[in-house]
Amino acid sequence: MNNPFYFGNEVYSDNLCNRVDELSELRQDALGGLNILLFAPRRFGKTSLLKKLQNDLQHDENTKVIFFDWFSVTTVEEFIEKYFHAIASAFESKNDEVVKLFKDLLQIRPNITMKISQAKKISYGLSFTKKELESTFEDIVNLPYQYAKKTDKKVIVIFDEFQEIEQFDIEKNLRTIIQAHSIDVSYIFSGSKKSILNSMYNDKSRAFYKSAKYNIIKEIKLDDWIVFANEKFTKTDKFITNKQIERIYDLTDGFPYYMQQLLYLLWDIAQKSVQDEDIVKALKLMYEREYNLYAYIYSSLTPNQKITLKYIVEFGGRNLYSNENLAQTALSASTLKSTLESLMKKDICDRLGDKYYLVDPFMRYWLKEK
Repeated sequence: MNNPFYFGNEVYSDNLCNRVDELSELRQDALGGLNILLFAPRRFGKTSLLKKLQNDLQHDENTKVIFFDWFSVTTVEEFIEKYFHAIASAFESKNDEVVKLFKDLLQIRPNITMKISQAKKISYGLSFTKKELESTFEDIVNLPYQYAKKTDKKVIVIFDEFQEIEQFDIEKNLRTIIQAHSIDVSYIFSGSKKSILNSMYNDKSRAFYKSAKYNIIKEIKLDDWIVFANEKFTKTDKFITNKQIERIYDLTDGFPYYMQQLLYLLWDIAQKSVQDEDIVKALKLMYEREYNLYAYIYSSLTPNQKITLKYIVEFGGRNLYSNENLAQTALSASTLKSTLESLMKKDICDRLGDKYYLVDPFMRYWLKEK
């Protein structure tokens, strides 16, 4: 029997725990013409949520959804080529018709190619000269809007890991073009680096200042995890108690990636019913799997940053500036302040009210062993 839990890549259909309200709000806002800024830490299920939204909306013949991952882009030229492929893939009907459609819509006349692999997958290409770079960029970014006007269909563009645009000098140009797309094209700008996204959308000097509705994906509630986990175990003739699910939730802070991974391991380990010692075994396996990643992150930090991370873990992120607590470290209040700010810029830690916490909750177990 296959393990009913899944982690590591995008999670779909019944492998996705809840997110019904988030999907409903995103769908309503996007179809209503709003632009949306969506934030969640890495491994929090953001891309899975967006892929589910894309899949749901694709059943509507009057709506087209373009999904584009900025993380794979290294140059502006590559953005143009890959974005064109994403657009063409979303709009394709009959192969010859989609090529003809683009030639009608595009102001320039680039060389459009279409290849079919042995696996019957279609890839669309676009070639242009360096002199045509600026005009081609504008033409391709305008393509969803031109398509929406011509076909009277709603177009939704999902830009995943949008903070990666910061490495290119195209932020202002992109904003200038898409702000004219009105309600015909909605944009979802999603990302996992909070410090960069906050700067992009809250800094008055930035092109995307206050240009979208700001949404933060929150943790899934314990009650939803209890229903989700129990259903998975029951359907596969295994048993886990609500109390054990609650313990897993506390250990992982409800972080979706770690919840799914820990439940996956427990299902593998358990014979018929999950035993408390099985949770200890599963945690040890998770710790071993994540060790190299945390060691890499830790090795890139300055001595003060390393001290501060341990300090956050030791005191649970609270009362860090109290004289009593500071006396137990080698940090002054001013050094602590600047170090915390630098760690937040790296998206290693964050702040909620007067509490500081690690963005990756499982890293605290690794730090306790250091």
